[in-house]
Amino acid sequence: MKPAARALVVDADRVLVDLLHEWLGTLGVEVIHEDVARSGGAGNYDIAIVDVPFPRQDGALRIASIMKEHPSTPILAVSAAFFSCVASGGAVARELGVACVLPKPLTREALLGAVRRLLQR
Repeated sequence: MKPAARALVVDADRVLVDLLHEWLGTLGVEVIHEDVARSGGAGNYDIAIVDVPFPRQDGALRIASIMKEHPSTPILAVSAAFFSCVASGGAVARELGVACVLPKPLTREALLGAVRRLLQR
């Protein structure tokens, strides 16, 4: 069965990748980790999920690189540096140039809700 959507996951640790496989699998979303994408799995993605440890430093550069490689792909940035009160589509998202931001630790509901909204665009 073909997946409903493809998600490129960038700069995430193994635990987060495994969690995204589990949670996004319930939506029929195939998760492709950055290493797989670089080894020939590259292509079109419906969403990119980027773990950004330092949004104001190298994280912004990484996001810009992903945007250049996949200009029509909405980006969801996740980070422990985001405060829990940060609006998902607010000023921080606009400053980074992404469609949505979520603070870590992620909740299943927040992640799935954000992914659904971005996939419906």
